[in-house]
Amino acid sequence: MINDKRVLAIIPARVGSKRVPKKNIQNLGGKPLINWTIEASLSSKYIDKTYVSTDSGIISRVAAERGATA
Repeated sequence: MINDKRVLAIIPARVGSKRVPKKNIQNLGGKPLINWTIEASLSSKYIDKTYVSTDSGIISRVAAERGATA
């Protein structure tokens, strides 16, 4: 919360990429790339809810496993 207002984080994560296909689920440092963003959002003391907006069932599943709403 900031000034008694709830804060919502929305993380856009497409499955299609022109340069690196499926980049959001590619392993980087031992975990999927999208996981780094989700963890940062969930660990913020200012963000109340984290949503991942995606067109992929795989990314949606990874996000849900990490604690975000997809």
